[in-house]
Amino acid sequence: MPIKKITRQSIGEQVFEQLKEQIFNNEWKRGEKIPSENDLAVSFGVSRITVRQALQKLTALGLIETRLGEGSFIRDAAPGINMNPLIPIAYLNENSLQEILEYRRALEGNVAELATEKASEDEVAKLEEAYKLMEQVKNELELFSKADLNFHLLLANMTKNSLIIQTFHIFNDVLNRAFSQIVNERGNSAGIYYHKLLLEAVKNRNSGDAKKIMQEHMEDLYNTFKSKA
Repeated sequence: MPIKKITRQSIGEQVFEQLKEQIFNNEWKRGEKIPSENDLAVSFGVSRITVRQALQKLTALGLIETRLGEGSFIRDAAPGINMNPLIPIAYLNENSLQEILEYRRALEGNVAELATEKASEDEVAKLEEAYKLMEQVKNELELFSKADLNFHLLLANMTKNSLIIQTFHIFNDVLNRAFSQIVNERGNSAGIYYHKLLLEAVKNRNSGDAKKIMQEHMEDLYNTFKSKA
């Protein structure tokens, strides 16, 4: 294999790596609030945009969480954190949307099945609220895509399986972008149709139907975008 020239690391990547090292070295403890975007930008001597991009990557890795109006905090580690090396691939791969759809096609049917088997009544009620929100914002596609993603994240949480939950949270930022692209290209009709059926299957505790509906939903989604490739 021929030796390749070493490329200079971008400023954004340096900021990301330094922040990651701060976390790994326990400079900031679990649950601790990290400095604001402004403070970090001043400390690094870079723009807020550069810092924000680094924080988004840390969020996708599951290392921090951002709370609206409060700032960013160090997250507790969970078993699924070991899958974090997958994240740079999802960020850098030109075929990331197709890979995300393949990933969802392989996983989400089983997630729906397990969620239906394990869901509490309160969780089913939250899922119904999530679907009602999808209906309310169906004509505002950006809001609809976020509500769509939230529905799937709730299903993941309902499995009560830490690896599944962490996987979805690791990919949250990537999935958020993917859902936005999907909804903007496909509209809301398929989402409304399949999520209504999924909700009914969960409410009826019919895990087999939930799995079948989700698999059909993912297959339809995958084939739509595959035909555009």
